[in-house]
Amino acid sequence: MLVGLTLGLMVVAAAIGTLIVSRTASGTVGDLSQLQQQGSYALRVMGIQIRQAGSVAPVKDSVNSLYSFKDTFIGFGGNSSVVTGADGAGDSADTVSTSNEPLDGNPDTRPRDCLGEKANGARIDSTFWLDGEAHELKCKSGAKNQALIGNVADFQVWYRILSAASTTQRMTAKQVDAAGLWRSVKSIEICLDLQGDEAGQPDVGSYANCQGVESPRNGRLHLVFRNVFDLRTQGT
Repeated sequence: MLVGLTLGLMVVAAAIGTLIVSRTASGTVGDLSQLQQQGSYALRVMGIQIRQAGSVAPVKDSVNSLYSFKDTFIGFGGNSSVVTGADGAGDSADTVSTSNEPLDGNPDTRPRDCLGEKANGARIDSTFWLDGEAHELKCKSGAKNQALIGNVADFQVWYRILSAASTTQRMTAKQVDAAGLWRSVKSIEICLDLQGDEAGQPDVGSYANCQGVESPRNGRLHLVFRNVFDLRTQGT
């Protein structure tokens, strides 16, 4: 009887172990799929606004009925800066804002802001930032703001400036602001660090965060997304 009881307990223990392994694997796959979808969506939304920063609507000439573009765009600070941003304190998350002018004409064909709302006004201003307490990447356009995605551990932004020597400099918002180079920003580099919902993942090794520093996983899955978006209006 004792032998049978022992064998039975071994079978139960093996079944429980298999269940735990299966549950962990299932949670990892679910987290991975969710983070990939959220990262892809956030980069797509930000990319649309960044690429169009500084675009202006064509103006129809009342005499010859031909269309032309305005020479300047009044952006942030009352000048032609089409992007602006701020660095977070220390290693905290950054903030980035873009601006463009929506096309006139049929409201149904006008561009939408980062919240999916139809453009209504002379400018589309979009600001992206991280709500650290809620771990949400948020966007503000006009008086409205809402979360784009959750599960965000960090959000970092760098700006690429084409210098007079035709070399590209990678700068933080603080460096761009100090040099007065907001109107010279050609590209914006975005980094998103997303973390999974499932706690208790195998805490093996570390990962390189947005700052390039090896960080502990703390029992959660982490995926880091990076992309560089060129401002189409700023040339190459």
